[in-house]
Amino acid sequence: MTHGLSPEARVAPRANIRRDTDTQRRHIPWAQSIAHALTRFTTLEDEAQARAQLDSRLGPLREALLASPYYSRRLREAGLHPGDLQSLEDLRHFPALERSVLARHWDQVPAPLSSDDEGVVVRSSGSTGEPVKVVRDRLDCLHMWAVLRFWLERAGVTPPPRPRVVLLDALPGGLEYSVRLPILHGGALHRISVLRDDARERLCRVRPAILFSDPEGLRWLAEQREVPPPALVLTSAQHLPDDTRAALARKLPVPLLNYYATTETGPLAWECLQSPGRFHVLAPDVWLEPDMDEVVVTRLRPSVLPLLRYLPGDRGRTCREVCTCGFHGWTLGQFSGRGACHYTLPSGRTVDAWALAWVFKHHALRAFRLTQVEPSRFELELAGAVDTDVAPLCERLTSALRNLGWSKPPQLLVRAVSEASLSSGSKPLPFRNHVAATTSPRSRTG
Repeated sequence: MTHGLSPEARVAPRANIRRDTDTQRRHIPWAQSIAHALTRFTTLEDEAQARAQLDSRLGPLREALLASPYYSRRLREAGLHPGDLQSLEDLRHFPALERSVLARHWDQVPAPLSSDDEGVVVRSSGSTGEPVKVVRDRLDCLHMWAVLRFWLERAGVTPPPRPRVVLLDALPGGLEYSVRLPILHGGALHRISVLRDDARERLCRVRPAILFSDPEGLRWLAEQREVPPPALVLTSAQHLPDDTRAALARKLPVPLLNYYATTETGPLAWECLQSPGRFHVLAPDVWLEPDMDEVVVTRLRPSVLPLLRYLPGDRGRTCREVCTCGFHGWTLGQFSGRGACHYTLPSGRTVDAWALAWVFKHHALRAFRLTQVEPSRFELELAGAVDTDVAPLCERLTSALRNLGWSKPPQLLVRAVSEASLSSGSKPLPFRNHVAATTSPRSRTG
């Protein structure tokens, strides 16, 4: 056995985008089994039966914990052994894994990869100032497409043969590509940047059946004329402004599925299509501990990265329920996730502040906070930056703000502060808006 990562392992390597289609094709039965299990769990009315089936999934997790250098040491220090984890009830005796610990020990938490598997390293968004490196194996990289099969069923959408999927990208410098996607009904995947002049024309040529985007991409989509309607739109916004929902519904009267995911865990839950604000947990792939005031995740599907009681830093309370949409299972309510924030342009229009998160992942910061104090004035508080980091960071940030809609570069005041002064609970709130919006009450959150 070997870790499976070359010494020069690349982060989000471009070379891995165009994978051999045969490597996807052999995993189609696995994707079907993932979707089938998710569907079956939504109909299990008996909680004891559901928990028993979840308990039966702990075996691969125990093996991964035993093979993980970090966990074998951590559990030994706590007087525990992976074999002590026999049921979900036993989880309360095991230590939690904080995000900062995973960031420090990212290469020790994973179990070894087999010599014939391919591991890649991806980075989280860095929205808290410290991107986390995450090791993924082949099935981790394909898991979202397996879950998408399930979401299509929940939304009542039957994709056409060889469906076209579009990732609508609103970030500057976004890489564009087109690849085959055999794992999703033999379809194709196209990444399209909305910042290109021909973005609308390219979208019309592709005519996607399924479209993914962030709130800024959805806002752009709602403003376009005569775009072909997909059968399903998906976003991982977590907090999707009401005005964006309404504008998109007027433009494209199709299901909009908002889901909760992190780079470290993959997808965890999806917002009910009939009762917005309630996120149904993706059991049996993951377990979110009930009756807690924060999200505590244990991954129950096999993975090179065992996550045992992982704390992504989000607030919420999980309980079992029967939903009006027909879902039986665990639902995440009172969910705060990352703090919603929208900046206000001088024109009064609002834009999603989280569209700037990509800027900060390229700089070694312990923490930061960007506050809009006036329509054309921002305050940037930095912890852990050195003087040489500030100039390129400000240049990137100013350019990103112009791409979001500021026709003239806004004033940017930079202050060095202590890391403790930026602490605001379990998860930092890196974006704030102190400007009263003129177009949407939701834009004042943050």
